[in-house]
Amino acid sequence: MKGLKYTSLAVAALTATLLASTNNSKVQAATVDKNNTVTVAKSDKEKLQDAVNQAQNSVNNAQASVDSKKSALTDAQAQAKAPNDACDAQQAKVNDSQKNLVDKQAIAKQAQDKLDSASTVAKQATSENIQKTQKNIAAQQDTIKAAKQNVSDANADLSTAQSQLATAKQKQADAQNLVTSKEAAKKTADNNVASAEAALKNSGLDEAKQNVQKVQNALKEIKKTNADNESVLSKNQAALAENNQKIATVNNNLAMANKAVVDAQNNVNAKQKALTDAQKALKDLQDQVAQDQASGAAGFFKAIADNKDNSESLREDAQTAYNIITGQPNAYQDITVEWAKQAVKLGQENDSTSLSNIEKALGYYQHWMTYRDKYGLSHPSISLTAVAIAMLSSDFQHYSDEFNHPSLLTSKYGPFYSDEEDISAGEVNPIDNWMSEKDDIDKYIEAHPDAAAYSFESTHPLTQDEWEKDVDFWNDKPVYIGHYTSMIKPDANYVGLAGNEYEIQPMMNNADSMDEIIFNPINGIDFNSYQNLVQSYLKDVKQEDKINTLKANVDTANQNLVAAQNAIKSAQNNVQSLQANLAELNNGSTKINKAISDTQAALAKGQENLKFEQKQLDQANQTLADVQAKVGTKAKALDDAKAAQAKAAEAVAQAQTVLSEATAAVKASQAKVNAAQNDVQAKDNNLKSVQAALDSLNQTLNNLENAQSNLSTAQTALNKAKDDVTAANKVVKAQQLILDTLKESKSKADAQVTNASEELKKAEAELAAEQSKLEDAKARLDAFNKKETENSHKETSNAENPVKPTNKPDTSHVVKPSDKTDEGSTVKPTEKTDSNGKASTTNSSETTTTATESDVKDTDTVKENAKADLKTNNKSEEKSSTVKIVENSDSSAVSVVLTGSNTPVKTFGEKAVNGTTYYKVSANRWVKADKAHIVAVAGDVTTNKLPQTGAKNELIAALSGLAVAGASLVSYLGINRKKKND
Repeated sequence: MKGLKYTSLAVAALTATLLASTNNSKVQAATVDKNNTVTVAKSDKEKLQDAVNQAQNSVNNAQASVDSKKSALTDAQAQAKAPNDACDAQQAKVNDSQKNLVDKQAIAKQAQDKLDSASTVAKQATSENIQKTQKNIAAQQDTIKAAKQNVSDANADLSTAQSQLATAKQKQADAQNLVTSKEAAKKTADNNVASAEAALKNSGLDEAKQNVQKVQNALKEIKKTNADNESVLSKNQAALAENNQKIATVNNNLAMANKAVVDAQNNVNAKQKALTDAQKALKDLQDQVAQDQASGAAGFFKAIADNKDNSESLREDAQTAYNIITGQPNAYQDITVEWAKQAVKLGQENDSTSLSNIEKALGYYQHWMTYRDKYGLSHPSISLTAVAIAMLSSDFQHYSDEFNHPSLLTSKYGPFYSDEEDISAGEVNPIDNWMSEKDDIDKYIEAHPDAAAYSFESTHPLTQDEWEKDVDFWNDKPVYIGHYTSMIKPDANYVGLAGNEYEIQPMMNNADSMDEIIFNPINGIDFNSYQNLVQSYLKDVKQEDKINTLKANVDTANQNLVAAQNAIKSAQNNVQSLQANLAELNNGSTKINKAISDTQAALAKGQENLKFEQKQLDQANQTLADVQAKVGTKAKALDDAKAAQAKAAEAVAQAQTVLSEATAAVKASQAKVNAAQNDVQAKDNNLKSVQAALDSLNQTLNNLENAQSNLSTAQTALNKAKDDVTAANKVVKAQQLILDTLKESKSKADAQVTNASEELKKAEAELAAEQSKLEDAKARLDAFNKKETENSHKETSNAENPVKPTNKPDTSHVVKPSDKTDEGSTVKPTEKTDSNGKASTTNSSETTTTATESDVKDTDTVKENAKADLKTNNKSEEKSSTVKIVENSDSSAVSVVLTGSNTPVKTFGEKAVNGTTYYKVSANRWVKADKAHIVAVAGDVTTNKLPQTGAKNELIAALSGLAVAGASLVSYLGINRKKKND
């Protein structure tokens, strides 16, 4: 859009006035179409009403869309019913055809089985097999003949058994009749006895007989009792004599046992003294050994240093080692290890200076030498000084609070010896631990094969020069092999190994160390000599042979004491046993004597009773004889009746015996019949079995003879079954094809229903949104109408009292006449040219202003509008711009004034989020449109509308103070604005 030209100062002042008046919310803003044609825009109220109308139209359109979508959904559902029903019906047909196919496949499977069987038989239908089957049939016929004979024989046996059973049953019936007859006779005899007894009743005969019997029984019991007492008396007298003999023997044994107890007690005392002496000798020696062992390595080194038989160099080496582990000042290398006495616990079990750990370290050296042998290396000498330093290094790991070389911690713990040193921790052989670093070399060589030449194994034996060359190669490689190279150093010598069994760190026990003297070498000894020194010292200190001998003496003395104690217990037990036996025997004699006395008294009493009962028997017999003489014939009749009764009872018993035998015979015969019947059944079953076998052979023969015919029939049946399966399968495929087609139609119809449903949901959501917008538009229109009513009352009041300027107008911003341009006498405001050569008019605050061309209102109108605009509520300042920024380059500018600020800022774009418009005012800042009011458009900016701005900020952004002055000049000069359509 091009700027307007002004021809005089008055026109410039008028321009400022017009610019100010356009910022009034009641002044209509201009709009520009695609051809840059300027038209008059609608008022705010009209725009709000248009917004309400437009929102209502949108709601109506959205409602119509919802109604249309509902109708479309109903139509889609109706159209989907037929495809769905057809699909369900066709699915039923598919299911039926599949079931029919399964049935046909089962029939085909049976036909295939029959064909396989017929094929098998056809292969077997050779003349040889047919002849063999015919022979088997002939043999089976003979078997059937024999089976039939067996059945006949079994039936004959059954008949015999049944006949025998009938005979036995007849004998049983006869025996039963005989028993019945004999029992009747017995009953008659019983009645006769009863009659005879009744005749003798009250005659006194029974009482007399019973009395005789009673006296006889009493006499018999007395005789028996006397005989028993005589036997008991005889036995007791013999037992008394035997018991008295035992008492004499026990008395003799008891005297001897008491003497044995005294002898055993004396022996126990002697054995106890022997044990005490042996235990004291053992303890004295063990205390001496413990005292010698307590010094540990100190005693070991001291013994070597004090032994004048050793070489001077060895004694000097041992003395240095002794001084080191005992913490002597300047013991070696003029260094005093300040912590030695606190770290080293001489001779204690877990300490590296204990004899057991010194001996354990021998194994480390031997294990190390097996590795050096693999590289062809010599065996280093042992230095006692190096051994002592290794002991300190090991114990330091328990003493310090970190696992490290003491030579590296001198600032914290004080000085330590400068030698080659390796340390290890954990329950693992330290040599293996140090050698395990070779894995780093192996892994590196695996990834870099060229490095194999420096593997320390490329030459054998490994030389010192080759070792140094390899070490130089690995020094700058990402490997950690210092311990490994120390183990295989060819010129390694004067070494010492040591280890303890302390807890070094949680979950990690034992610390081991290897020290090699390289800075102050001294003489050493070979390992065997060192091992002999250790073992000889251990033997001298431990005195194991003597201790074992004393232990054996203690064990023997203890065994002798236990045996003596057992002997005294045995002797005491023997005395107690003899005393108990003697008491028991004495008690037995007392009881026997009493029993003899009692028995003798009983015998005397028994003789008296025997005489008395004999008299009673004589009297009872006499009474019986007297009664029998009186009853006479009746007594004889009773005796005869009882005799007849006894014979009848015997006859019944005999008859019952015969009946029992007959019953047993019936039972045996019945068993034979049952067995015969079972035999007949078995033989009959066998006959049926062999007959079935014959039928099977006949069927086999028939199958063999008609094999080809049966095979042809089976093949025909199979072919028909396969044809049926093929036909059924075609039906299934055809029905499935129809179903697939119907499913496609169903799927499309269902998709249409789904789409129609989704479209309806969207339309309903849009309707709700448009209804919300309509409510918002109506609310804004109602608010505007309310505010307009309030403002109209204010304007009426202000019109009655017009404002008069008290100061002269400020003309500092007015363009001077001397500011000529290339267009002659025309004067322009200050121009700013962008990168494209397009100019924009700006004021002193760099706010771009563009004059719009509309009819100039009279001065009174301008002033009234200005007054009303100044009194407008601040809410009108927050109305959002209607400008739609389509494109905004760096050389262009749409300037806005933010709420609460008087300074215009440039915008770089516009976006809408959830219906709210935002302007971009910096790289990462966006502000709402109702908080930023557009005041100018400059440069190449594409817009849909010019800004409809607020009042306060834009007035400030315009030429300050020109509103009143411009109005006065226009009134004074009477200048009319010329309309242009650039």
